[in-house]
Amino acid sequence: MALPAARFAPEPQPVPFSGDPAAALPATAEVVVVGAGMVGASAALRLAQAGMRPLVIEANAPAFGASGRLAGMALAGLGGHFPRVTRLAQASGARSILDYTTRSLDLLRALEAELPGGIEWQGVGSVDLALTQEEERHVRHMAEIQAAEGLAVEVVTSDALRDLAPGVDATTVRAAKWTPGDGTVNPFRLVYRSLEAAMQLGAQVVTGVRVEELLVRGGRAAGVRTSHGDVAAGSVLMATNAWTPALVPWVRQAVTPIREHIIVTEPVDLALGHGFETNQCNEYWRQMRTGEVLIGGYAVADDEMGIGSYSMTVRPQVPPLLAHLLGQLHPKLRDVRVVRTWAGLLDFAALEIPLAGPLCTDDGTIVPGAFLACGITGHGLPYAPILGLLLAELIADGAARTLSLDPFDPRRYAGQAHAPTWLAPFQGVVPA
Repeated sequence: MALPAARFAPEPQPVPFSGDPAAALPATAEVVVVGAGMVGASAALRLAQAGMRPLVIEANAPAFGASGRLAGMALAGLGGHFPRVTRLAQASGARSILDYTTRSLDLLRALEAELPGGIEWQGVGSVDLALTQEEERHVRHMAEIQAAEGLAVEVVTSDALRDLAPGVDATTVRAAKWTPGDGTVNPFRLVYRSLEAAMQLGAQVVTGVRVEELLVRGGRAAGVRTSHGDVAAGSVLMATNAWTPALVPWVRQAVTPIREHIIVTEPVDLALGHGFETNQCNEYWRQMRTGEVLIGGYAVADDEMGIGSYSMTVRPQVPPLLAHLLGQLHPKLRDVRVVRTWAGLLDFAALEIPLAGPLCTDDGTIVPGAFLACGITGHGLPYAPILGLLLAELIADGAARTLSLDPFDPRRYAGQAHAPTWLAPFQGVVPA
């Protein structure tokens, strides 16, 4: 499908919200974190642990955006993005993108133990099912290059799949890529538990307030202008997902909003055991601890694949396709009831690697005191924990210590429009 260039850089829209007239903002803050999704919550926790007192400002409820509208799968291999992102990371001096994504999974495991009530981390591994000859070539190629980078991964045949995932109809599967170190998490618990722990250390979280503008004086960040007044701050981190272009206009050339759907079933007795993907990770599903199954994808069936849309309205043609796929691959779930469906916005970076680090202008000039995190490209869980940590180190100490932030330097995208490298694998075939 040919799409006009404007779909990849739509006119920016501010995040929708209903303001809370009772919300109270302080006049000043040491550091403001804009956005209470996974990245913002992770950064707030790490800033608080570093001895700072972050003020988190969220227009809606925490996890309102992509963080609360995903399936909760943590895939260190990043799906089809892996080879392209790996090349960019290595060109920026990193050893491997796996150093970042596997560290995020390590951090998730640690948070399960450290945060009161946990985050429902389940180290169940992931299974990428190849249903066609083309998909089999894809999973074998991905397994080869991921293993070369050090990821524990293997390709199993349909016979072996019967033992690995007995609930799957193996007769429909040509081969599968098994990644035992992957896992799943409850993203709401991750966000809320992180914010609660940050507040215990002195952070403040204010909801129902929309940040309207980054304040810059004398060439450096001076705070934020909000729907409820100005807040002066020494540092500002914008972790604002697909709505970032409303605050940083040049980012519209780098980050495209894409609508993605999820359906949720009633609790089922069948234990799926793992997280699953298929069709180059464009469809994905996992089971919650309480038995419900979440399955997302089929953007190819959305209006213009959902590309460039700021609408989170569910398109009626998508949920039935997701339900059919679930029943096709798990025959015992063919008659399971769907109890809820939603749509959310992913923020796809043109070159598939996120923007995270010091904020710059469209000519690449750094704005001291301002920081950016966006373009997560559908993989919040492998990115958010480590990027939150590295950005907190940068803000609190002046440099990221755990790993270099160089691969994610926003200046990679400033002042130029890149044709999206994610489009070809993003396109698929709408089921008959």
